[in-house]
Amino acid sequence: MKKAMARYTFIWPLLGSVLLWIAISAVSGRFNAGQIFSSARLCTFALLLALGQMVVVTSGEGAIDLSQQYILTLAAYLSCDLMKYNIVLGLVAAVGAGALCGLVNGLVNIYLKVPAMITTLATGYIIFTIVLVISPGMTTLPNSDFVNFISLNVGGFSMLTVISIVTALLLGLLLYKTKYGKQLHAVGQKRVAAGYAGINTNRVVITAFTLGGALCGLSGTLCGAFNGGAFQDMGSTYFLPSIAAAFVGGTAASGGKSSVAGVCVGALMMYLLTTFLNAASLSVGMQRLIQGAVLVLILIASVSNDTKKK
Repeated sequence: MKKAMARYTFIWPLLGSVLLWIAISAVSGRFNAGQIFSSARLCTFALLLALGQMVVVTSGEGAIDLSQQYILTLAAYLSCDLMKYNIVLGLVAAVGAGALCGLVNGLVNIYLKVPAMITTLATGYIIFTIVLVISPGMTTLPNSDFVNFISLNVGGFSMLTVISIVTALLLGLLLYKTKYGKQLHAVGQKRVAAGYAGINTNRVVITAFTLGGALCGLSGTLCGAFNGGAFQDMGSTYFLPSIAAAFVGGTAASGGKSSVAGVCVGALMMYLLTTFLNAASLSVGMQRLIQGAVLVLILIASVSNDTKKK
């Protein structure tokens, strides 16, 4: 049983999601599967951030990306502004800008030897400053055709959910079926050993940051369209749930272990938690307090498990 739980890490957030759905139904007075579908749609943006965070954390040595919320915001502004010319241009530019920000994070972390947390905190402030400078002259309303596209339903699933599933599947193939994925997990477990094994650890880590930034860019593009436009603090709403989803889904805080399925279910669980807190009529401050406490407990459990394995 313990081996199964350790291998299939998505079981814990899945159980949590079921319990939260029951609690929501009890508070609201009715059982409704629509709550699951609604939370799956709303968790799209945090899920994409969580998947990006998972890749970065998996690279090891305590790596974590604190610039995600600012990359999301920048991408939202770029996509809304450039999609007035062409939808594909806006999408590519936003995702490309996110990848570029991630690349800078990776280069600074590796070649300047600045810890990832400090690196991404500093670049995050720089990115937000760029947003403050350029945003007054940009179009902040999304392209109506793109909004209509993400509002579609496919087989009962929101297009946002479909995009999340496709992205997760592609990321899963990359991490578990390719040479790069095996190298990333090896680097995350022990960079020195991976280097002795002939793996270009610098390239692997920088690629991880770049991929994480690209996922932030995609999240910002979808977020700007879904929320009716870009605004300066839009990323802060999704950052905390995304970190919690990454770790509750089975990502090892020490690196070297990831679970795409676990992170997906973890993101769903975090938004079911938000739905439950809203249904319980708790204040925003109390909701943030509870979410923060949940994140702390998840991190403690994650670090404790890593210590036991070592």
